[in-house]
Amino acid sequence: MFDYNIFIQGFPGKSSTHGGLGWSTVTLLSHKDQHIIIDVGSFGVRPLILDKLEARGLSPSDISMVLLTHTHWDHCVNWTMFPNATIVVGQADMKWALNEPPGGWHVPELYVKELNSSSQIRLVNHLEEIVPGIVAHQTDGHSPGHLAYTVDNGDYNLIFSGDAAKNRAELLSRNADMTLNLSESQQSIDYLWRLWRKRENSILVPGHDIPMKLVNGEPVYLDERKADLQYWFSDTLEDYTTIELADESALAEQTK
Repeated sequence: MFDYNIFIQGFPGKSSTHGGLGWSTVTLLSHKDQHIIIDVGSFGVRPLILDKLEARGLSPSDISMVLLTHTHWDHCVNWTMFPNATIVVGQADMKWALNEPPGGWHVPELYVKELNSSSQIRLVNHLEEIVPGIVAHQTDGHSPGHLAYTVDNGDYNLIFSGDAAKNRAELLSRNADMTLNLSESQQSIDYLWRLWRKRENSILVPGHDIPMKLVNGEPVYLDERKADLQYWFSDTLEDYTTIELADESALAEQTK
């Protein structure tokens, strides 16, 4: 069985004035001396990842494998932090990313090219077993060749949906925001539901939300959301405002 720790909580939001927040889920899976990270986030979370590793007596060199769900900037750029890790990415997704023209909003072209030429890369396909108990599932739509991962954890599965289903709203509505192909995204969401219902007590970890379990067929959050913004509109650094983004009730209190 794998012990799993959510290093960075994904957040289900974006900004109408500043684009995508890029707050994606980063998870550590550990089994004995094997340490695997699923998605690695973007630049802003590097100090947090290092702190989380240090708290467990680990360093980036202890990570043996990185599983990327796809090659969007907010999920993949920090692969360079892990010099000893095999970097797993979908073959179809990498082929697509390498052919994207420079200057797009989603693919960090230089990081993708470097990864493609790196000896660390391992390209995988649909239903390929990565290590015993971990299987890749191609779930197109958000990007061509996007991968979700299932982890056989004894009595239940862990399902890492990445951005094939970014949050609870997408799972429930069977609709998708920020997708390159809506029809394929909807098919992928249906596929994830089938995986989720296959084994009782399975846990789904989305790309931009907190883990969920099905209770009477409905997704129920398993963790307490932690998210905030701090900003300085004053004359001193000591005088700042914190906005909690944890839940709807907290936001409602702030707007009264």
